[in-house]
Amino acid sequence: MTMSPVLRNLVSDLFVNLSAGWFGAAFITPNFSQAKRANKFLLLTVNITLGIFCLSVAYFFKTL
Repeated sequence: MTMSPVLRNLVSDLFVNLSAGWFGAAFITPNFSQAKRANKFLLLTVNITLGIFCLSVAYFFKTL
């Protein structure tokens, strides 16, 4: 089963937006959080990792 080019483009754009959201959360959340420093670093790491993952998925669908 193959995806239509329109659906691939739509999924790619969706993951680009999700990636932007994760990168935004990575830099906004720790600044306004009352969590300890170690927890802030964990939040930063997880959000950046998810942002990179979503960007990789978007790239995969764009080049498919």
